Amino acid sequence: MVHFLFRTLWRILIFVLGFSALGVIVAVLWPETNSRLSIFIVLLVTYCLMAYLVIPNLMRLFHVFQKPHHIPLYVTTGDGWPSDPVTIALSVRDVAHLESAMNKAGWYTADPLTFKNGIREVISIIFNTRYPASPLSNLYLFDRPHDIGFEIPTNDAGSARTRHHVRFWRLQEPEIGTKNEAHFHFWKEKLQHIFTTKREIWIGAATEETKPIDVQWRTGRLTHGGSHEADKERDYIIQTLSDKKLITQELMSEPGDALRFRGQQFRTFYISDGSIKIIRLK
Repeated sequence: MVHFLFRTLWRILIFVLGFSALGVIVAVLWPETNSRLSIFIVLLVTYCLMAYLVIPNLMRLFHVFQKPHHIPLYVTTGDGWPSDPVTIALSVRDVAHLESAMNKAGWYTADPLTFKNGIREVISIIFNTRYPASPLSNLYLFDRPHDIGFEIPTNDAGSARTRHHVRFWRLQEPEIGTKNEAHFHFWKEKLQHIFTTKREIWIGAATEETKPIDVQWRTGRLTHGGSHEADKERDYIIQTLSDKKLITQELMSEPGDALRFRGQQFRTFYISDGSIKIIRLK
């Protein structure tokens, strides 16, 4: 009961802070408006500040006290909200081996997320110009962004509008006493079939982006629109590797509870059978 009251009061405080920030922005900017253009600029600036600065930081503040305690069967946004399901694990020699195999299977290694690459991606989406290695936004597993990402455009132009994509995190032993220690041992047990000291395990979260633009329902930020069929995307990755005869062994962990949760976008509810397909690459 005490925990419920604290959580409710904390949510009310976050709402009040957000509403107050919106009020301050409007109060400062609105008196200067005297034309349709200036009104449009005020609304645009207000949207950008709220969606990309105020709301995300309030959510980070919220998660300082309301920490998620889930075993990471899905990755999260920088604000701590659920995003793509984790559905695949690859056993490889090292990151160079992983990248080489994915490239041979037709996947492009995603460029780093920099300001320059971000602008190039926006141009690719708007004008449908070729950019098959466009950057992927940062999602988090084990409290860190993905180590490497891959993609295949699904449009004739090879643009960033629609694509298959997957992010990978290297499974590495964390410091003793951290919350990621429990996560590490969870994965070590779940992937015991292939857990050896001679090879690395890379945990993957994959979805297909089927629309160039959608809206994150929690923050209002623009993002890609995605398919809810996460298991289908996982199987597509495996098929591309199998077609190039790059797989030596395919296993499946014991199915856990089926997952169904709301993703970042409006109308997107991810569905997964709760199992992890484990692939050993040549």
